[in-house]
Amino acid sequence: MKKRRKWRKDRVAALLAIIAVLVLGSVFIVKSRQTKYVSVNEGLGQYVVKANEGILSKDTGKQMKKALYVPRKIDKTKKLIAFTFDDGPKPGNTERIIKALDKQNYRATFYMLGQNAKSYPDIVKEVQKSGNEVSGHSYDHPLLTKIGAAGVASQYQRMNDALVKACGSKAANFRPPYGGINETVKQNIDGPLVLWSVDTLDWKTRNTAATVKCILQKAKDGDIVLMHDIHEQTVQAVEQVLPQLKKKGYEVCTVSELLEAKGIKVKKGDVVISANQIQ
Repeated sequence: MKKRRKWRKDRVAALLAIIAVLVLGSVFIVKSRQTKYVSVNEGLGQYVVKANEGILSKDTGKQMKKALYVPRKIDKTKKLIAFTFDDGPKPGNTERIIKALDKQNYRATFYMLGQNAKSYPDIVKEVQKSGNEVSGHSYDHPLLTKIGAAGVASQYQRMNDALVKACGSKAANFRPPYGGINETVKQNIDGPLVLWSVDTLDWKTRNTAATVKCILQKAKDGDIVLMHDIHEQTVQAVEQVLPQLKKKGYEVCTVSELLEAKGIKVKKGDVVISANQIQ
């Protein structure tokens, strides 16, 4: 009887050891799939999205699934345009744009004001975790060409401080308010300066149909489209235009993804108007 009990205990111990090995092996496999992405553009950050469903089994654990991110692969054969949104984040609006983008498996770049990032850190985190690009637009939107070197440096630093506190990383790239650029701005911003090639004028028209029409008529491969996520009409325009762009064979991406896909290297002081025009 004692031998039988000992045999059973040994068998249970062996079974538990096998289970432990299998669990550790599964974790190792999952971890090994986390590809690290190195950009051709130093300092522009890593571009990641949620892992595809099915990579992890349903019983692996929600926390591990949420933590797994992989680089988004851009189809270079498609027409690529970068959607950009200035002046946010804004509660209600920014989240809706994220959902609209995610529905089409698209991503965009959000040029945030430091003061708004400070007020709504959870939205900054959501932009980052959803695979969209957290970028900077100064702290409180002054015309940088009028405030001198110290003023520019302060705006840039305070903006990045707010972003780091909100999501743990600095702006992937930077867009100067009003598109204002001079040598002082170039010297005090650590990286390229991103403008736009298609201005929807959504801030002026506040008209959903006009914004949709502008994008469909003007946007072409390599363009960077300017919008503002602080306007309700812009949110509605994004929700309407994204499915139409997909039907036309477009891929909507972040600014960094656009440059990466086109193989374009940018450096400090470069002015990016589109993938087709770098100054």
